[in-house]
Amino acid sequence: MDIKSFETNHFLILAAFIIGIGYYFLIVRFWLRALLSGVKISQAEILFMRMRNSSVKTLVTGMIKSHKAGILLNLIELEAFHLVGGDVLKVVDGLIYAKAKKIDMDFQEASLIDLQKIDLMKYLINKK
Repeated sequence: MDIKSFETNHFLILAAFIIGIGYYFLIVRFWLRALLSGVKISQAEILFMRMRNSSVKTLVTGMIKSHKAGILLNLIELEAFHLVGGDVLKVVDGLIYAKAKKIDMDFQEASLIDLQKIDLMKYLINKK
C-alpha cells in the first residue's frame, strides 16, 4: 500500500464521517424525534423544509405538541402558515387551550386570527 492510497482512504473516511454528522444534525435528529413521538414525517419532507428555509425545529415541535394533544394537523398547511409569517407554536398552544376549554376552533380560524396579529390566547380567554 503506497502513501497516496493511504491518504486517499483517510480523506474518504473523513469526508463520509463529516457528511454523516451533517446529515444527522440537519435531518435525522428531527425525524427521530418525530418518529419517537408518534408523528410521521419523512426524512425527505424534512430535507425539503430545509430547502424552503422553514424552521424544522418549530414545525416538528408543533406537530408533536398537537399530536400529543389529540389535534390532527397537516404538515403542509402548518409549513405554509409558517412561511407566510404565522407563529406556529402560538397557534398550536391556542388550539390545545381551545380543545381543553371545549371551544370550537379549527386550524384555519386560529391561523387567521394569528395572521391578524391578534394574541390567540387572549382572544380565546375573552371568548369564553
